[in-house]
Amino acid sequence: MAKAMHPKIVIVGRPNVGKSSLFNRMIGSRRAIVEEASGTTRDRLHAELSRKGRTFTVVDTGGFEPAKPGEIAALILRQLELAIKEADAIFFVTDITDGVVPQDRVFAEILRKTSKKIYLIVNKADDSSRAQEAAEFYELGLGEPYTVSATNGTGIERLLDDAARGIECGRTSPAPGAAAFTIKVAIVGRPNVGKSSFVNAVFNEERVIVHDVPGTTRDAIDTDFEYKGRSYVLIDTAGIRHNTRLKEAADFFSGVRSREAIKRCDVAIVMIDGFDGMREDDKRVVEHVIEEGKALVLAVNKWDLSEGVESSKYKDMLVKSLNPVKNYPVIFTSCNTRRNVLACLDAAWTVYQRSKVSVAPAALKSILKDIANTTEVKTKRISLMYLRQDSAQPPTFVMGVRGGKAPDENIKRFIENFFRRTFDLEGVPVRISYDAAKRPPPPNRGGSLRGVSRYGKRGTGKR
Repeated sequence: MAKAMHPKIVIVGRPNVGKSSLFNRMIGSRRAIVEEASGTTRDRLHAELSRKGRTFTVVDTGGFEPAKPGEIAALILRQLELAIKEADAIFFVTDITDGVVPQDRVFAEILRKTSKKIYLIVNKADDSSRAQEAAEFYELGLGEPYTVSATNGTGIERLLDDAARGIECGRTSPAPGAAAFTIKVAIVGRPNVGKSSFVNAVFNEERVIVHDVPGTTRDAIDTDFEYKGRSYVLIDTAGIRHNTRLKEAADFFSGVRSREAIKRCDVAIVMIDGFDGMREDDKRVVEHVIEEGKALVLAVNKWDLSEGVESSKYKDMLVKSLNPVKNYPVIFTSCNTRRNVLACLDAAWTVYQRSKVSVAPAALKSILKDIANTTEVKTKRISLMYLRQDSAQPPTFVMGVRGGKAPDENIKRFIENFFRRTFDLEGVPVRISYDAAKRPPPPNRGGSLRGVSRYGKRGTGKR
């Protein structure tokens, strides 16, 4: 599994010094959740930044508290250590309003032992009159501090310019043969179905924190890599809960980030727990992905614990729970054993290619004629005028219908299934709208059947 080739800037520091605010300011977007409660950021959050003609990967990390016990704290420390190991440059963030505190000294001692380029950042200098207070941070032994304000942007431009000049740019060029474009795959589902375990299984290493505590993942976490010569961004998301179950502001914003991840992805892998089957929250997630028009793969996790269960019968059960599942690939996985984990990436690539289908006008005319001649359409005495494709991702079509009335729901489902069979659109939402207006189709954008009568036979040619 090839990793990303852009140089990495890793942001570190104790909790609540403004790391996530600085991350958002640098990339010009509110990607990281910012909240007063400590521990809001736990995993490594990635984003790309272009500066001085170079592209960098910026990594936000969880705030580490050396004296704080507990398994989550240990996992955050592990993620922090991995981030520092991979870094080309480190932004060490402190807080001018607190001055130098013991935790800063512990961090500084750790960082002085690395060979990485360190940028000491004194944040929350919102008032220029406070800049002289940064002098005390020289005692950390990390050189001249950069006085900045992540809130209003003071000092950020100088910091980024110096970092762009200072980071060795040997890895900024794409590797030979690198993919020309990137597919964004979001891993979504309700809490504790194995989304973060899936990401770790893809890389066969601990890329994100996995814990039994619901809500461990809070941000949408991007990881870019190459697989089979294809460029991917894998987006691990927080569990999407029904609104009535939200207890904290972080839960609300986590859900918002997860839905934003669905909006910006090309394919969503919806994970469900094989033991639990299709729950109401699972249905809501699947329906939301389809409503957003995203290609979809359904991954049934923990299949290693389901001995004696036939996958075909299990899929039938899923379809009974939610009928649209019949139109999407279902892959039975185990993140613990890595069974079919990479097969999910292959399936994601396949449905992504299908979602981009562009049908030639001649093919549209042919399918319109085939649909018009079916018994189902003839029996309903429906007269079809034209068919055009308006867009892809998802494939979106407009069908002209004579008579001022659109087909009923049964005929709409029949026509959608006809499209799916004809163009092999498993895994892709198909949108077909019906235009009952008495007008011809736009020129050169689709196929038409001039004069097809209500019975599908050749007519006079009048509209």
